Amino acid sequence: MKKEALKKGTRIYYTGDTANEEGFGVITHRSTGRFGVFVALKLDDGRVFESLSAADFSDGYEGHCGTRFVTEEAYRKFNQAAIERLEKSLSK
Repeated sequence: MKKEALKKGTRIYYTGDTANEEGFGVITHRSTGRFGVFVALKLDDGRVFESLSAADFSDGYEGHCGTRFVTEEAYRKFNQAAIERLEKSLSK
């Protein structure tokens, strides 16, 4: 993902994993240092990720945990496309 897209206030979808529930949140802080761009993410349920590298984010959501952090917009786009494919298949 282009680090320029990771701005304070950007809505994010976290896919979760075996031990951690999925969720939505917002970037609360962004910093640039010697090792690149890092952001802090606060999920709507109160969980906080203090230091996520821009490399932890993917451009698009692919429907699985391989894309751990994506924008909420990318997540919604994937879901809308899935709904459209389903509706198309049901209309045959």
